[in-house]
Amino acid sequence: MFLIIIALLPLTLVSCAPWGTQSAGGWSGTAVHDGTVYVGTRDGRVVAINSSTENLEWSYSIAPATALTSGLACSPSTVSAAIYTTPIISGDLVYIGTYSGQIHALTIDRGVERWVYPRIGSIGAIVGNLVATNETIYISSSDGMVYALDTTYGDPKWDTEPLADKLWTSPTVGDDTLYVSTFDGHIYALSLETGGLLDWSFESEAGFASSPVVYEDTIFLGSFDRHLYAIKMGSDVLEWRFPEKPADNWFWASPVVDKGIVYAGCLDGKLYAIEADTGRERWSYLTEDQNGKPSPIVSSPVLTDNLLIVVNESGTVYVFNLGAELGNDAVPLKIISIGAAVRSSFCAQEGLVYIRGEDNWTYAVDINEGEISWKLDLTKKEE
Repeated sequence: MFLIIIALLPLTLVSCAPWGTQSAGGWSGTAVHDGTVYVGTRDGRVVAINSSTENLEWSYSIAPATALTSGLACSPSTVSAAIYTTPIISGDLVYIGTYSGQIHALTIDRGVERWVYPRIGSIGAIVGNLVATNETIYISSSDGMVYALDTTYGDPKWDTEPLADKLWTSPTVGDDTLYVSTFDGHIYALSLETGGLLDWSFESEAGFASSPVVYEDTIFLGSFDRHLYAIKMGSDVLEWRFPEKPADNWFWASPVVDKGIVYAGCLDGKLYAIEADTGRERWSYLTEDQNGKPSPIVSSPVLTDNLLIVVNESGTVYVFNLGAELGNDAVPLKIISIGAAVRSSFCAQEGLVYIRGEDNWTYAVDINEGEISWKLDLTKKEE
């Protein structure tokens, strides 16, 4: 569980600085809506960036649910709320979950807090992304439970019994069902309306590393045994497992599926294109860092029009034209480096890819020009 341990280190090693604060950290990514980019920062804020003017429109600092202390601290200290989830937008609100166990709803135009859940205290740490549909937000929590909230007021609709020791993956909606994967190797199907467990579930000997992806009647997800799984809904056996021999590392990021092809990034640095029906490899491509060494793919690929966009941990952006015949030796249409490490999800709209680097900058990459269009320091105050 090396990646998990590394992710937790910034949250457990508390600063002994005289002002008694700690860097929040987290791997929050970017979301774009009507030309505005929303992102959670490494210093515990949610910000909105106008993509046209390249200006910071507003910034909202999220305080933790309670003053946190640690046995590693020199004295009790107040910390900023670490943000691991990527903002989601529904209606006129943007929603974010925090490692301190709260969900915040902010207005999209000014970043004013509309509501917070729970009103007092907190639930378990929120690491997996939130999901919104049918005026409901669904949350997986580190207390092992799934919560459903009303989007307008944040009122609870239901919550489950603990499904696992921790839930760090995001829930996924398919028709009228919510699917949840666990580190101990379970997939649970829940009623969207009540949160009750449905008749079907799936159990694997290996734990699941990624969130489930639903395509037609099949669930795709990565496992800690270094395989990608395909599981038919309602079935107790695997449809297929890729590759035949374990890959060199985990499929940590969720895959994406388009026109019957599964595109999966792996921590071994490779992007794989796999037939959804058969599990047969169409092609693979090894991504690299600036020194020509394999670089892990931590973020899920993004599809826009006929383009598949992949960003590896070294901050290299690969653009593949899916409208072309890629054959067994896929060749990227563009390769662009932002010069900063990337471990968070990213998004794309109208020819621009929005990426939050580990240096706490947001980068807008122009696909057509093959270069950085603009970048913004996220510690900068709004103008």
